[in-house]
Amino acid sequence: MNNVSYRLPKTKTGQKTFDKIIRAGKKLFAGNGFQATSINDIIAKARVAAGTFYIYFDNKLALYLYLLDLYRTSIRKASSNAIVGLSSRQAMEREGLKAFIMFVKEDPLAYKLIWESLFVDFTIFKEYYMQFADSYMYHLKKFVDNGEVRNDIDIETVSYVLMGISNFVGLQILFRDKVTEQEIDFVVDEAMKILAAGLFLKVSK
Repeated sequence: MNNVSYRLPKTKTGQKTFDKIIRAGKKLFAGNGFQATSINDIIAKARVAAGTFYIYFDNKLALYLYLLDLYRTSIRKASSNAIVGLSSRQAMEREGLKAFIMFVKEDPLAYKLIWESLFVDFTIFKEYYMQFADSYMYHLKKFVDNGEVRNDIDIETVSYVLMGISNFVGLQILFRDKVTEQEIDFVVDEAMKILAAGLFLKVSK
């Protein structure tokens, strides 16, 4: 994917045009899918001149990759902001999980845009989540080393389990017509019970 690129605007006017293209691409990719969306569709919805698109993007894949990068950095920023000042990994997991849920609640198209990468190119989908997993492993390791996180479980598996919880608990919230922050806190705390104490009870054989 290194042969595909985008160029950021250098002026306020250019930024407005760029943002129109981004909004149009986001809605069309989420609504119609990547394959069914053409550059002409994006241009028409954004109401920009045909040549303007190519000032910023080589092709529609470049636009899609930009959107994916935008989600990656925005989700990381939301999570990072939520854990500022926290020292406990358990507290970090709770606030990070809540931050992710609040993010996708405010921007439910996130799932559609990110998972659309499965149909664009599986490598893009794989790399998206592997990068998150690598980051997770890096940050978890110091809490394994200081004894806060168990050292008898494969840390890569832990990373994917935690990402799975975030993704599907996020869907649990999105599946509800209306949800309050109090209800989100309840769901987050239920998930944290599982992480803190485990799921299975010890039973005698």
